[in-house]
Amino acid sequence: MFRERITRSYQSLSPSYQKIADFILASHQRAAFMSASRLAKHVGVDVATVTRFAQQLGYDGYLQFIHEVQDVVLDEMKQARAPLLERMDGAENIFALTLWRDWASLEKTIQEQDMSQADKALAALRSARRIYLVAEGVGAGLAQAAGNYLQMLKAEVTVLPPGVFDLALVLKEIGPEDVIIGIGFTNYAYIATRALEIARKAGATTIGFIAKASCPVGTAADYLFVCAASEGSYTPSPTGLSALLFALIYSLHMSEQEIYHRQLMHFQSLYADLTEGTPRGEDDVIDDLLGAF
Repeated sequence: MFRERITRSYQSLSPSYQKIADFILASHQRAAFMSASRLAKHVGVDVATVTRFAQQLGYDGYLQFIHEVQDVVLDEMKQARAPLLERMDGAENIFALTLWRDWASLEKTIQEQDMSQADKALAALRSARRIYLVAEGVGAGLAQAAGNYLQMLKAEVTVLPPGVFDLALVLKEIGPEDVIIGIGFTNYAYIATRALEIARKAGATTIGFIAKASCPVGTAADYLFVCAASEGSYTPSPTGLSALLFALIYSLHMSEQEIYHRQLMHFQSLYADLTEGTPRGEDDVIDDLLGAF
């Protein structure tokens, strides 16, 4: 698919090629029926650059590339999107519009996923000896939350520290039986990307979750999950990225239900023992736990 080819190659593309890639990822429905000359004019490059861009991605030329984009658009048109677009057009304020945009982006994100990637990533997590999570900036909170959920199934789950020194101390232990998950929102996630590259060299399986194609985490991921691009957005929304990440974790829970429930009961028992004699009664504690998990 053209999206995966662009994402996988994005970091190695020239600035002119990246301009074309950005427009297509954000507005593939507009680009689908543009000629090479019209697309070139729209993004401010020459026609030859558009042709070479398609060839750089492995297509024979622009026509083969754009026909694939058109096939995707025609498939999308068959799906009932009109009600959602009407809701966006009729949003009563910017808050409502933002929510509907997130809804639309999430729907688009689901449509664009290669579901076979999820099966492979799930198998890797299930068999992993240890699981590591690494993120920078906004992604740090997501990594910590994901780590907490994964700990209900796996004994060795580590959210990697932000400092380079501490990060190196942890990474020296990573090996072929391990999995590392990288989370990236922007194109500044260089340390997280480097951590995945080092882990991959050590034989570990790498899984990437990125909010946009320009995030370098995508170049170091064996299995990659990408949010749909949104034209005109000045910052990526965490909605799609969170949904992708926790969908994979929840899938792991569902595939290992016996282990999950056994660990949950043990956790609840330990929590109740630790909070015995506190102002909150045992019933309140159990209600808290059931609500949290």
